Amino acid sequence: MTKLLMNDQLKGIEIYFDNKPSKDIRDNLKSKGFRYHGVKECWYAKQNIKTIAEAQKYTQDQTEAQEETIQQTENSITDITLTAAQTKTQKTITNMSLWDSTRWNEETNNINKSQTTKEIASDIRKHVRSRFPLCKFSITSSHSSISFHIVSSPYSKDSKHLEAIQNYCTKLLESYKYCTSYDPYGDYGSSYNFYGGHASIDYDYTQTEKTEETQKNIVDFDNKLKQAEQEEEEQKELDYQKAELEREQEHAQHLIRQTEEAKQVENIYNNITIADLPEDKQYFIINGQFANLNKNNTLDQYKEEIAKNDFYLNNVKIQKEIHFQTEEALQHFSNMLLNDFTFLENTGGSYTDDVRIKTMTDYENMTQEEQKTVIFNLYGVAIYYNNELQFVVDTQGYSYARYVGLVEGSTVTKHDNVKQFINPEQLEELKQKADTLEDYSVQVITENNLLNAWHSDKWNEYKELLKTTLSENNFKLTNGIIQQLLEDHEQLKICMYRLLKEVDGIQEQFKQADIKQGQKVTLFYISDFGGIAESRVTIDKVEYTKYAQYDRAVKLTFKPQGKRKLYYNYFYSTLLVYDGWLDLPKEVLNTIEHTKDFVITKTKYGSCDYKQYDEIIKHFEAQGQMPIVNTYKPII
Repeated sequence: MTKLLMNDQLKGIEIYFDNKPSKDIRDNLKSKGFRYHGVKECWYAKQNIKTIAEAQKYTQDQTEAQEETIQQTENSITDITLTAAQTKTQKTITNMSLWDSTRWNEETNNINKSQTTKEIASDIRKHVRSRFPLCKFSITSSHSSISFHIVSSPYSKDSKHLEAIQNYCTKLLESYKYCTSYDPYGDYGSSYNFYGGHASIDYDYTQTEKTEETQKNIVDFDNKLKQAEQEEEEQKELDYQKAELEREQEHAQHLIRQTEEAKQVENIYNNITIADLPEDKQYFIINGQFANLNKNNTLDQYKEEIAKNDFYLNNVKIQKEIHFQTEEALQHFSNMLLNDFTFLENTGGSYTDDVRIKTMTDYENMTQEEQKTVIFNLYGVAIYYNNELQFVVDTQGYSYARYVGLVEGSTVTKHDNVKQFINPEQLEELKQKADTLEDYSVQVITENNLLNAWHSDKWNEYKELLKTTLSENNFKLTNGIIQQLLEDHEQLKICMYRLLKEVDGIQEQFKQADIKQGQKVTLFYISDFGGIAESRVTIDKVEYTKYAQYDRAVKLTFKPQGKRKLYYNYFYSTLLVYDGWLDLPKEVLNTIEHTKDFVITKTKYGSCDYKQYDEIIKHFEAQGQMPIVNTYKPII
């Protein structure tokens, strides 16, 4: 007695013999893909047409009930139909038409994405062979990719029938693909469980012979395709008509809104009083609350942002007041802040009362540390109702409320009390020197016929002559003097900043310093660790060269204090050089704490803080020592 079992859980087939089969039977089973299971004491293989047919050879004499059980189990395999008497296998043609087979519906496909590429390829292979039994496929996999080709079918290579099959196969393959690591901005982009998401027609594709049934399927496909295309066109027309109707309705609503908005705008203009404030009547709103999310259309939107604590504080100098006479008009304006209004034109913008800045050119030529000390305020328009301040508007030169500041908790004051870094006596002196600088420039230009020298190849001649004039008159050109040139002399201001940079570059300063071989100097510069490096050296050689991307660098060859050998270093940016060997007390840049057992030294400054240079210059200036090279704050 021989028993046949179908193991559906493992998709296997098992043969149980009452007695040990002969060697011929065992060899035959092995050649057909069967293996012996020592625990279960059975011969087993994966379910397929060949293994089921082979197993039947040894179970043909079983009872009718056994045959019916086997038949029911075999029918559960999607692409196999066998009878108890069959000894030959054949492919089962699916009952689905070509049209139905090529319709994709992801919900009806049992997709398991958490598999290896080999398992995914196996699933796809079984699926397409069952769905398209007349087609031959080549589906191979590696550890990270799947290759999918249609090798042959009864349909021509350029037909819409084969194209439909290809599209279905592509969607099936793509349905197994997912992103394992999303990184669109990385060097290698996002990662996927496998690569290759397209089913293609094989290069050596062959068209097999069409049967009568295949031809009927093709005719059916063509008819249904034509019907589907017709339905699609009808649906497009319906969608177009619907969209047109929605556009017409939206346009009608837009016209209604325009009419209503026009009435509201008219109401605003009819119920406001505008007051342009002269300079002596202008005042400040201190700590206006400005939302980080700007350009909102309604005041309520600004209030929502402020309620989230998503705002910053700014001072606003009021140049104009708008007084609303009715609450309705104020409400209209508060709900159309992005509309243009003539009474908001030529208002707003940023400014500073810092006397060091006449134009933004002055700010751009400051050091980073100096820029941090500059406080910028806003020009704005104050909105009032019943003589109570409601909010402030900064248009930044536009004619709509580009930025809106709420005023709850703000204060109104006549002056903002900006801290000045130059006292009145120094300011007056700088202004006089700025006038003198302008006179020297005019003198050089007129006496040497150097008109348009600022914008031509005569610039170098103008620069050298002006340098000579300043030197002969013992005139030390600084940023502070240039800052006090009037706004009307913007081009002169730009040229003087250029002159200062070119003349007092690191190479020019070393040339002027004329450092000799054997001269002892002290160098101060910020090291790679962000602190001040102090080097007492004896100069051997000064060379003017290029270094990396820097065209104007200086190579110093020197012998450090206490060393016998020569060393060298390249300098191309900020550097202080003092004549002689100087000692900088630790207290200048650090705080020293003395305890019973320890001395604790703490730096006063953060890494790469340029204020350290100010402290060094201030310390040695008090002792009458000035740097012979100062690229931090150069002075001609």
